[in-house]
Amino acid sequence: MQGLIQEGNGEEHVRLSDALEHAADLEPRQVRVEIRAAGVCGSDLSCVHGKYYMPTPLVPGHEAAGVVVEVGSAVTYCSVGDHVVLSTFGNCGHCPTCEGGDPGNCGFGGLRHTHVEGEQALWGFANLGAFAQETIVHENQAVPIPTEVPLTSAALIGCGVMTGAGAVFNRARVAVGDQVAVIGAGGVGLNVIQAARLSGASQIIAIDRAPSKERTATEFGATDFLLADSDDFDAVAAVQQLSGGGVDHAFEVVGSTKLLADAISMARAGGNVCAVGVPDLTATVTYPFQALHQNKNLLGIRAGGGKPRRDFPLLAGLYLRGMLRLDELVSHTAGLDGLQEAFDALKAGAEARTVLLPHG
Repeated sequence: MQGLIQEGNGEEHVRLSDALEHAADLEPRQVRVEIRAAGVCGSDLSCVHGKYYMPTPLVPGHEAAGVVVEVGSAVTYCSVGDHVVLSTFGNCGHCPTCEGGDPGNCGFGGLRHTHVEGEQALWGFANLGAFAQETIVHENQAVPIPTEVPLTSAALIGCGVMTGAGAVFNRARVAVGDQVAVIGAGGVGLNVIQAARLSGASQIIAIDRAPSKERTATEFGATDFLLADSDDFDAVAAVQQLSGGGVDHAFEVVGSTKLLADAISMARAGGNVCAVGVPDLTATVTYPFQALHQNKNLLGIRAGGGKPRRDFPLLAGLYLRGMLRLDELVSHTAGLDGLQEAFDALKAGAEARTVLLPHG
């Protein structure tokens, strides 16, 4: 099968292979999925640049949807023919952490090889390795959704939509009338914006460096847009002025430690500061203590605090009812050979998402 292989850190170390195979036969609780669509996320770019300290060689890609083509002997959750969104949570489903409603922190299994090329075993990013035509995953990682949802759009539920919307619904719990600031109006930021709109926020302030983001942010629900197009732009002062002293929820979606410190200052006393973006995992954050001291809540947010079996179908249902925008998040589609162009677009801040179609 075709798939992409990352052999080291840097975009120049990713190549397309026609000789991938599955690393092992199907285990009793595993399913084989034909990947129909895989989004190119900022996390993929970070992975390729070594910011997640993943071992190589590996098959990148983690935001995907497809069709189940084979199931193991003990699988009860999926059936052949199901349309599924893949989850980055390779959780067991029965330990105290899972039973307690926190599948993202289950320690089940660890990182594993998903594919091989000849004699070379290949790790799978997030135990998925989704930039390939097929992958084998634990059944808990394949969440069935209605077939009416286009798989090109459904792929984004697995990361970008879950991360942004989940940050609002599951972690910040934005309420009717709340004021919100969103730093970064890319693929994840747009989902923070639209989830805040669905939650009834009275003011949603989007902040971005790209003027082109204003139209899309407004379409997704932003009431105000701040263009941070110069280093001397004081986003904190601008947000405080627009909101009348600070917002109830400040979301940092870029993955910048400096901007996270700004978000702390944007939040009102008693407000939430939501760390959605992911910098280098060894990064440290410096901020004035007084900025956080006023009973503010600093929320770490991994994958939107999601429960995939509950949240993926919920998000798909919101889409089918015309409440959640998914199609509009897909800026471009390409084959597996289009990864570099997708990375270039991400770095330029030119679009929300490129979706790769492994089967063309």
